[in-house]
Amino acid sequence: MNEADFIQEMMKQANLSEAQGGMVNEIFQSNFIGGDKNKNMIVNLIAEKLGVDQAQAEMIYTIGAGLLATGVLNKIMGIFKRK
Repeated sequence: MNEADFIQEMMKQANLSEAQGGMVNEIFQSNFIGGDKNKNMIVNLIAEKLGVDQAQAEMIYTIGAGLLATGVLNKIMGIFKRK
């Protein structure tokens, strides 16, 4: 999943503006390691940058992490399908 697709999906699934989707994308690009590492930091950054409460920031994190995991899985599956 490329950056534009990630932002569009965040806008659609989390009901964010394009600017907010871009901010979430930047936060994930700078801080996401995989799994729940840095989760609290990312949730706090989302809450701070977007001006949302912790519950909404947690929901946005869950959506973003799911999109990234799906993108990685699709790339892996694509490698095996080509052979």
